[in-house]
Amino acid sequence: MGGKNKKHKAPGAAAVRAAVSASRAKSAEAGVAVEAQNKKPVARQPPAAAASNREPRVKQGPKIYSFNSANDSGGPANMDKSILKVVINNKLEQKIIGVINEHKKQNNDKGVISGRLTAKKLQDLYMALQAFSFKTKDIEDAMTNTLLHGGDLHSALDWLCLNLSDDALPEGFSQEFEEQQPKNRPKFQSPQIQATMSPPLQPKTKKQQEDRKIKPKEEKELEVNMKEWILRYAEQQNEEEKSETSKSLEEEKFDPNERYLQLAAKLLDIKEQAATFKLEKNRQGQKEAQEKIRKFQREMETLEDHPVFNPAIKISNQQNERKKPSVAVEGESALNFNLFEKSTAATEEEKEKKKEPHDVRNFDYTARSWTGKSPKQFLIDWVRKNLPKSPNPSFEKVPVGRYWKCRVRVVKSEDDVLAVCPTILTEDGMQAQHLGATLALYRLVKGQNSLCGYQIRMESRASESTRLLYCTTGVLLRKLQEDGLLTNVSHVIVDEVHERSVQSDFLLIILKEILQKRSDLHLILMSATVDSEKFSTYFTHCPILRISGRSYPVEVFHLEDIIEETGFVLEKDSEYCQKFLEEEEEITINVTSKAGGIKKYQEYIPVQTGTSADLNPFYQKYSNRTQHAILYMNPHKINLDLILELLTYLDRSPQFKNVEGAVLIFLPGLAHIQQLYDLLSTDRRFFSERYKVIALHSILSTQDQAAAFTLPPQGVRKIVLATNIAETGITIPDVVFVIDTGRTKENKYHESSQMSSLVETFVSKASALQRQGRAGRVRDGFCFRMYTRERFEGFMDYSVPEILRVPLEELCLHIMKCNLGSPEDFLSKALDPPQLQVISNAMHLLRKIGACELNEPKLTPLGQHLAALPVNVKIGKMLIFGAIFGCLDPVATLAAVMTEKSPFTTPIGRKDEADLAKSALAMADSDHLTIYNAYLGWKKAQQEGGYRSEIAYCRRNFLNRTSLLTLEDVKQELIKLVKAAGFSSPTSFNGSEGNRASQTLSFQEIALLKAVLTAGLYDNVGKIIYTKSVDVTEKLACIVETAQGKAQVHPSSVNRDLQTYGWLLYQEKIRYARVYLRETTLITPFSVLLFGGDIEVQHRERLLSVDGWIYFQAPVKIAVIFKQLRVLIDSVLRKKLENPKMSLENDKILQIITELIKTENTN
Repeated sequence: MGGKNKKHKAPGAAAVRAAVSASRAKSAEAGVAVEAQNKKPVARQPPAAAASNREPRVKQGPKIYSFNSANDSGGPANMDKSILKVVINNKLEQKIIGVINEHKKQNNDKGVISGRLTAKKLQDLYMALQAFSFKTKDIEDAMTNTLLHGGDLHSALDWLCLNLSDDALPEGFSQEFEEQQPKNRPKFQSPQIQATMSPPLQPKTKKQQEDRKIKPKEEKELEVNMKEWILRYAEQQNEEEKSETSKSLEEEKFDPNERYLQLAAKLLDIKEQAATFKLEKNRQGQKEAQEKIRKFQREMETLEDHPVFNPAIKISNQQNERKKPSVAVEGESALNFNLFEKSTAATEEEKEKKKEPHDVRNFDYTARSWTGKSPKQFLIDWVRKNLPKSPNPSFEKVPVGRYWKCRVRVVKSEDDVLAVCPTILTEDGMQAQHLGATLALYRLVKGQNSLCGYQIRMESRASESTRLLYCTTGVLLRKLQEDGLLTNVSHVIVDEVHERSVQSDFLLIILKEILQKRSDLHLILMSATVDSEKFSTYFTHCPILRISGRSYPVEVFHLEDIIEETGFVLEKDSEYCQKFLEEEEEITINVTSKAGGIKKYQEYIPVQTGTSADLNPFYQKYSNRTQHAILYMNPHKINLDLILELLTYLDRSPQFKNVEGAVLIFLPGLAHIQQLYDLLSTDRRFFSERYKVIALHSILSTQDQAAAFTLPPQGVRKIVLATNIAETGITIPDVVFVIDTGRTKENKYHESSQMSSLVETFVSKASALQRQGRAGRVRDGFCFRMYTRERFEGFMDYSVPEILRVPLEELCLHIMKCNLGSPEDFLSKALDPPQLQVISNAMHLLRKIGACELNEPKLTPLGQHLAALPVNVKIGKMLIFGAIFGCLDPVATLAAVMTEKSPFTTPIGRKDEADLAKSALAMADSDHLTIYNAYLGWKKAQQEGGYRSEIAYCRRNFLNRTSLLTLEDVKQELIKLVKAAGFSSPTSFNGSEGNRASQTLSFQEIALLKAVLTAGLYDNVGKIIYTKSVDVTEKLACIVETAQGKAQVHPSSVNRDLQTYGWLLYQEKIRYARVYLRETTLITPFSVLLFGGDIEVQHRERLLSVDGWIYFQAPVKIAVIFKQLRVLIDSVLRKKLENPKMSLENDKILQIITELIKTENTN
């Protein structure tokens, strides 16, 4: 707090004494009335119950315990049974209190004595504590230890509950349990008997009347003492402190969020007035309105920087209206990169360059002239042959037309390495595309011997003689953290830049800045379907090279052509037919009977709403059947019946029946793959050995994936069902026919709900061309598009960049790690800058988990360590906590699963068997621990039976062995990175996984792992909505209430049918047909209280709240203990993060917290 502390120590103590005196005086003046009023909030026990606490009671039947709450008649703790109770055994409780007091004594964390105390504040607080029936001496001690050091009523109550024994606490605060006895209905008694039993009112005695006369005299003396103290205290307060006091009070009352909303409303009003003035041509009014608008905008801009400002209410247009100066700050070199070498000279303003014509070279590259080399190799050979070999040149400008603007030199000094990014992966992991990329790199390395190497996440094949290095984007970004200018690199080739992942866009920003510093560095961007003009403009109109590919021609058929050729008829009652609102016309029919009589009948016949006239004139050349199908077919639903008809047409058509080759069908996701696979398996036309159907998806087994790349026997048609993974990441060599449904699933992040969702949408033109190109690899191909030519023309040219549709926490973390300045300013230089609101929300999350400073874009010690780990920030925090609490090995296993994918597989047609096998491995109502249990079983099978036993275990439990091997590699890498940061793990678990493979997790170890999971994944927490069902055997889906609304546990989870009270931790919330929670774990109250959000103790209600919406019942002393333990945990973590090499082996705080977590299940 503020104030001159040395001058006010004595008055501070005097303030307490004076407040006590004044409070006693007021209490005495109020007499019996005040006593009755003060006792109103306290629910006293009846006399019999009070006596029972002092005398032993005869026990009858089983005892039922409940909290001795003051709110027995209707508090929230008693109304809602879903509020879990928190209990600590007495021995451990006293031990924890001792550690808390010892920590306070050692650190002297009382704080400075406040110089802003007023008599009114002291007196009000004393009266409030007295109303709770605390003793006078206890109140004085509490105020001395808390209030004088900046505390308030809550801190005083915390001190009292923590330091007083149960006997000294008032009745509403005591944590003793009372036995609940069955409440007997009172017996009926006649009014006469009740009247005789009621005691008569006694008149006041003479002694009591005399006491009333004496008290006013004592009260006057106390009031005089109070006045004298206030005068002395007021004389010592100078005018400066008074102004500071009033200012601080105003700051405490000031709410920036409320003020911001008020200004936003005023801003809208004044903008409307300005528009009105403009229409009325009132220049003076318009001028005044513009001044007010600027004033409001400046104030709103200031409020946005306030520490407690909520970015969710920020007006996005406000940022766009601001005009920020684009002048670079003097002394700042390339965004102030600490990642790069510091330049001694100040940066100069760049002169505007005139737009120069592109230097374009075309290479004839046909099948006839093909020499067996790829376009990349062809380009490298051309460069070697056409450019003279010479030493490292100095940078010079050369005229366009005679020479290249960027000279390429392959022969460099011995320590130079050519860094090449072969594939920018959008999905990291040992999936088919990652495996295909690795095999391709291996072939290149084998052909170039030691001159060519590769480096991926978990493997490196490079030596000192390596001149050409293939690596992923993530590897290159980590190299940039070590060498900001890539001084040992002469050329960087970025392939597949059209995929526009977050990492690739981030890399391009940095490379663009390096090019401004290093004139000798050469950058080449490569892609088959890239917007070359856009990239050329981004890199100051660099030259464009176009090389024709070696693929064979592909004939394209659109939906109208497919329907016309196959003779497909769309029935009106088909599920793929759009249901329009039909208009009916009433008609009268005259029917003549045999006798000559005429009867009239009224009928209603539907009138066709859509006609061929509604179609594009282009379709007039097709038959009426085709036009009708195009008009009524639902374009947003994949017509599987038409796909089956097309597959049979390929074998009966004279044009295609003699064409050998595989069929590749692009589908949006696993659900459609499963549906089409079932249709093909049950259709009699595909029963013969002529067809071999293969599903290709990352969740399927390795055998199924490998079958997609093998050539079938002669005369067998291979049909491969795949997602967009087959667009660029992998190549199936014998594909001749491609069926493109035109649909894909994209992961989109919604800022409003803070939830990711897989949205099914149409592909872009670039993706459609990539899919088409899969058919022309070995011979002339054919592409059948399940959408019209008109719809294709309406597709987006390119997919939405990933940086515009995913959360940006990790990216912001790396920007600050590299000292690249403010993430908002840095990302504004991206090829497609994300919205400022998205960046603000990402920074808000980083501040919430403690990775970023509150007032500036600077990482905390925790943030520095999180940026060094190649995982999500929450998973990184979980790893650090796992190392601190001695369970790094199992936590690293869980983190590897979260970064990769689950090893459980679901083969086509065997879903029930797979679910049953997973349920058999289920552990502790946790998907995470179930996977860990499966992992331990796999390690045990490895040790005991070798390869055959391992394979049998994986088949029996529907586990993907490749995923388990990848999981093991990633786990070891994460452990290595955490230990490299200095976090050597103490031993809380009994041995490593290699020694404990045959053991199962104990209850204590499960509790510790759940606590560490909570520390990392919080605030992904939801409350289980549990209602008891009448039918015990009925399985109900587990519904969870999260901070953003209700969600359902995913059907693949072991907790899909969980029905109990409690809280569920989840890894991801995603929307399909409904909102689902994936990878869930039932967590305990201790985990949330120790590692969750902000804790608030509601003393009288005997409740603990976390972040204002998670509630637990607890005796007041235990509630205060958890609140104090959070302070201790923060102090230990702060010291450890600032000095990772500091040993915590014998730390008392860490030991007591670990012991508390492990004893939760035994309480």
